[in-house]
Amino acid sequence: KQLTARDNHANLQPHVLHVSTRQRGNGLLNHIRNVPFAYSQMVPDYIMGANRCALFLSMRYHNLHPTYVHRRISELRTDFEFRLLLCLVDVEDNTSILLFLNKLCVLNDMTLMLAWTEEEAARYLETYKAFESRDASIIQRREKETFAEQAADVLTCVRSINKTDSSILLSSFGSLKGLAKAQMDELSLCPGIGEKKVRRLFDAFHKPFSTQAARKRRKREKEAAEEVAQRKMEAEKAEQQKERNEGDIHEVMV
Repeated sequence: KQLTARDNHANLQPHVLHVSTRQRGNGLLNHIRNVPFAYSQMVPDYIMGANRCALFLSMRYHNLHPTYVHRRISELRTDFEFRLLLCLVDVEDNTSILLFLNKLCVLNDMTLMLAWTEEEAARYLETYKAFESRDASIIQRREKETFAEQAADVLTCVRSINKTDSSILLSSFGSLKGLAKAQMDELSLCPGIGEKKVRRLFDAFHKPFSTQAARKRRKREKEAAEEVAQRKMEAEKAEQQKERNEGDIHEVMV
């Protein structure tokens, strides 16, 4: 019995990025340098792992052959868990095409990945192949175990405060509670903590988090500023009036 392209999937070597023979001549292959690849008779355009595959689509080609992508997706059936549609954005007017492809991928349980150059598309394929055996732990947030790590995680949320600043602040005030109660002049005594860091750190502990409270605070500040400006204007008018009155008196006396 002659083997079909689908039968070949089980015989593919796991350490190689497999490329369909129909992809010969695709310019992105000139940019694949970090993983080995080999041509094979198979259904998808690329196989990055046992359960991962990709179809490649150029928008320019899609405009000329709009039914091509439907046929290629139907040929995949349900053979792979992760199914990628790698789309090369090589036309200027692409809004309607993107909307169509996005909906198509949702309906067919596929992931849509856009690339604006062939080199970028090659990087995506290389990355998927290089990380095929990695789990999600490499991008998951690691929980901080010690108090110093947890405190640093909190303090570095303040803009321009780094881990070294965090260590200095904790050693100076002993705890987050002591740091939160510190005044600006006390914070400024810490080495490496400049005026901007002092202000941002102090505001982080003392300004309200609520947007409603912040809105009320800004309103109070605006009203206070307007009151100061009004008083200043009235004082200037009074001074001008006083000068005019003194001038009138001087003219009468002369």
